[in-house]
Amino acid sequence: MQKSTLLKNLHEHTFGTRLPISFITLLGFGLAITATSPNVVLAAGTVGDGTAASCTEAALAAALAGGGTVTFKCGSTPVTIPITSEKVISANTVIDGGNLISISGGGTTRVFKTADNGIQFTVQNLTIANGFTAAQGGGIYSGYRSKLTVINSKFNNNVSTDPGKFAGGGAIFIASESTASVDSSTFTGNKAGNGGAINSLLSDLTVSNTTFTGNKSIITLSGGGGGAIYHDGANGDNGKIVLRNNRFINNTAVFQGGAYFSQLYNNNTATIENSTFSGNTVTGTGTQGFGAAMFSIGGTLSGLIGFTGLANNAIVNITNSTFSGNSASNQGGAIWSGKEVTLNISNTTISGNRAMSADGLTGLGGGIMRTSGKINLTNSTIANNYAGFQGGGIVGDINVTLINTVIANNKANNGGKGWNIKNNCFDQMTNGGNNLQFPARNMNDPSDKDCVAGIQTADPKLGPLGNNGGSTQTMPLLTGSAAINTGNSSTCAPIDQRGVARPSGGVCDIGAFEAQ
Repeated sequence: MQKSTLLKNLHEHTFGTRLPISFITLLGFGLAITATSPNVVLAAGTVGDGTAASCTEAALAAALAGGGTVTFKCGSTPVTIPITSEKVISANTVIDGGNLISISGGGTTRVFKTADNGIQFTVQNLTIANGFTAAQGGGIYSGYRSKLTVINSKFNNNVSTDPGKFAGGGAIFIASESTASVDSSTFTGNKAGNGGAINSLLSDLTVSNTTFTGNKSIITLSGGGGGAIYHDGANGDNGKIVLRNNRFINNTAVFQGGAYFSQLYNNNTATIENSTFSGNTVTGTGTQGFGAAMFSIGGTLSGLIGFTGLANNAIVNITNSTFSGNSASNQGGAIWSGKEVTLNISNTTISGNRAMSADGLTGLGGGIMRTSGKINLTNSTIANNYAGFQGGGIVGDINVTLINTVIANNKANNGGKGWNIKNNCFDQMTNGGNNLQFPARNMNDPSDKDCVAGIQTADPKLGPLGNNGGSTQTMPLLTGSAAINTGNSSTCAPIDQRGVARPSGGVCDIGAFEAQ
């Protein structure tokens, strides 16, 4: 069997079971592979002759058969085209719905599936709704080594019911060694085992200017989750995941990552910019329920094309973003960060998140829960978060470094025991300079600790979370705030979360907001 066939089988047809590493390594030993050249784009097709009645499933299939650009001539009012079987895209295709067309799987069939090896499929100005599959990708299955582009489109109520640990994608599934981009679109009410809206396997993914609302991951297996997005690696060493200017609202997972689940491998990078995570939840009990907004871990993958198997060195960068009102049943009310990942958070507000459980193993990290790896927090504000047990703001240790950061008014319930300890921080972290904590630790209990040694304890006088300019909500510094003009201008971010230049008054302010 040729190696290309082996890899295809590995990535596309074995989601229920990870193959042994020895077998994966054998596939990669001493062999090279070249992707098939993209198909030649053929003539364009038009669906319909000007009336809604002419826009049928048969007309759609005929227009798609030759590839090229497919448009619709169905009249001037919105039209839904119901289909009874998936439409296979076997040549490079652009389908443009003109903001009038919805294609519905009727809850019985996947809508689109692209062939493997180089197919380029663009969906724009189209609604894909009610797709269904017992496999992967209820709306779109984007094949092995494919390129998917989605522009200004809607994905509503698509479902994937595959229970496999590495399957899912209610709206979109992206098979391995592919690239995908989504821009200016919405994903609403989609559901799958992993990745209620999008599931991406060992592929590069860029999502921008897009809103995810009410999507669900329903899997309860260890390693599953991602109410909106689930990705298992990027495309080879140095592969990239980019989420920019997005909104994740009221998405849900049972196991982990209420909005976003991130698994990164060798030197992969995930970047989150100017995004909002609000009202997302993880609901599982026992050993489930981690990272209401975001769950991130790393690992090493060797033997596959593009992967060296070197030390992980995975990086997650979060900038100019807001995590608010998210709730985890166990750990990480906003963010849960695990093994072999360096998480860099800058100009970000983490406020009003909750880790609910009250027992001594869970109910940890109302804002952030770190179990391993490193976290660097710069010019960020972590305030008004709650943990049922300890670490109302952050659970971390010396592997977490704070720089110009506010940790304020977080609360830990101590399992209802009334200890009044570890409200802001679970343990002492590394002081990168010019941080602010309020209130001070409980001086009457030696088990309580400052967030970092020598931290300033004074009231930052934070205003309520709201729209104060910029694309994400922030907490303003009110008159008399101890955070004003007390940062370190040599280490502060050059702008604040809203894009306001720092410093404004000669010296940088502490936290995500620069007072003017």
